Amino acid sequence: MTMIEITLPRELAEEAAELGLLKSQVVAELLRDEIRRRTFSDLLAHGGLALDEPVEIPPRPRRRSS
Repeated sequence: MTMIEITLPRELAEEAAELGLLKSQVVAELLRDEIRRRTFSDLLAHGGLALDEPVEIPPRPRRRSS
């Protein structure tokens, strides 16, 4: 696993912390979702996938209760 530090504006960091969005598991899930979204958008933009082709999205790992 790799550790990455980010700097956020105070208000954004406080709001994200209140919502539980800064937990490493949540951040990882948000990043995975964004990567999938961008990958899918790129495929459509560059003609790599016809609209009538089925799209297989890998199942999400089950969340563990905290």
